[in-house]
Amino acid sequence: MSTATPPFAPARTRCLSKHVLWYALGLAGISVLLYTDYPLVFHPAPGDHYHAKLIRDFVYLMPHAIGGILATALGPFQFSTRFRQRHLSLHRLMGKVYIVSVCVAAPMVMIIGRGFDFPLVFMGDLQASLWLICTLLAFVTARNRQIAVHRQWMVRSYAFTLNFILSRLLNPIPAYFNISDTGLALTLALLTASYFLIPEIAFNWREITRSRA
Repeated sequence: MSTATPPFAPARTRCLSKHVLWYALGLAGISVLLYTDYPLVFHPAPGDHYHAKLIRDFVYLMPHAIGGILATALGPFQFSTRFRQRHLSLHRLMGKVYIVSVCVAAPMVMIIGRGFDFPLVFMGDLQASLWLICTLLAFVTARNRQIAVHRQWMVRSYAFTLNFILSRLLNPIPAYFNISDTGLALTLALLTASYFLIPEIAFNWREITRSRA
């Protein structure tokens, strides 16, 4: 009896990996909302200066939050090949909504970040700028029908979209939750580097792992 692997097995494995990734990110997002944001907004500690700042910046925080949530929710649909093939017009519409959402959310980061220590303000501004640039480059390459390049810039853009989750994922650890502004700025710098390095490795994985004949 033949034990050869069916030709569709790699595609099925990739599909399963994508589902696991999206479920994991969904659970991570829920944990951040429940552990970090819900207590911060509805059960702040007495004298919490960060909570007081959020109240003052509410007019900027809301468009940032709405834009960020929309961009996060739309990401999985934008990366689904099956969805794109079956609903191309909707894919393009959702892509435009994603672009607008980032264009609204990213500048708000620069406004909300005022008042923190310089290293944290600098990293917040840098991340917001790179988030916006990657997103606009994804839009331009899509308009120019450079689909392969468009997908790469979308991956980078969405990595920055997920920064809200990834930068808060370790908050249940007290040492991380109470980290200084300088320490958080360093963490953001490392995350920013990973948003470019990890996709670049993924894009070139075949060339990296394949020996030249």
